[in-house]
Amino acid sequence: MKYFLEYLKTHRLHAALIPTALLLAGCPTITGIPGTGSGDLGQIEYDAGFVVGFAEDGEYWQGFNDSYDTVDGGDIYYTGSQILQVEDPAYDAGYYDGVWYAYNDGYFVAYDYAFAIGFSEGYDIAFNVNWENFLLADIHVEWLDGGFTDGYNDGFSEGRILGASDYVDGLPFDWLDALIFYQASEDNNIYFENIDLGTGPFGPVVIYEYGTDPNDLIKSKARRDLRKGRSSLPTLRNKSTKQTEAPALSYRALTEAAQSNLTVTPTDTPRSDWKLSLKTSWLDRVNAYNAAYSKKSYRQRTTRHL
Repeated sequence: MKYFLEYLKTHRLHAALIPTALLLAGCPTITGIPGTGSGDLGQIEYDAGFVVGFAEDGEYWQGFNDSYDTVDGGDIYYTGSQILQVEDPAYDAGYYDGVWYAYNDGYFVAYDYAFAIGFSEGYDIAFNVNWENFLLADIHVEWLDGGFTDGYNDGFSEGRILGASDYVDGLPFDWLDALIFYQASEDNNIYFENIDLGTGPFGPVVIYEYGTDPNDLIKSKARRDLRKGRSSLPTLRNKSTKQTEAPALSYRALTEAAQSNLTVTPTDTPRSDWKLSLKTSWLDRVNAYNAAYSKKSYRQRTTRHL
């Protein structure tokens, strides 16, 4: 333990995080923190570094802002691939892996919030007696870059299907419940056979996958079919280090700047000439989404429509 304390001091571990790192050194198993449960000194050093790196809020919000600023297929600001990846010393390996996850959490959460916002507005427009005309005329835009407008368009295109489906089934308007249903399982897909359009594999949306360099996605588009799916949870960054599991995705408290950017209540959408009926702001919808996170849909929905 004495050696461990000296190690932390040598590597300038933030004072506020020393109790957490010491807890890790005590070797309990903690869900979401890689490698805990091992008494190996190298593992302890890795875990201590990871805790500090993952706690870097500046990296998290840099990732969030880089996604927010990546719009409409323009410049890609993602820099996650530039974060160092080392094997030794163990503390440094853990620290940079933690930083990588902090940055990518921020980048993905911005995309995810935009997805929820787009979903709500696609649902709103398609929840209409003229739903079929809208679906036939609407064109999905796939940017692939994990930016804010990529998330918005992906969400809009999936939400429109749920909105039309709920209208056809005579369900009350509830975009959030529809989103919860959609996210609950990859099997919860809706398909309109008569117009050959639906969600997931039955539609055009390619969900941005966590930790993926958008530049690689753009290049791969011309070479192979991109996978359509919803598996976007963090995965192992570097299997050769002492990382044994990926941390849970962190939704950190929004900064004042982020809240300000989301405090808008649009009356229309770039995807349609039809007016939105939603009266809540983007921030209100993000807060509602966060409050409902991991909850279950309370409605039964048919997964096929003729």
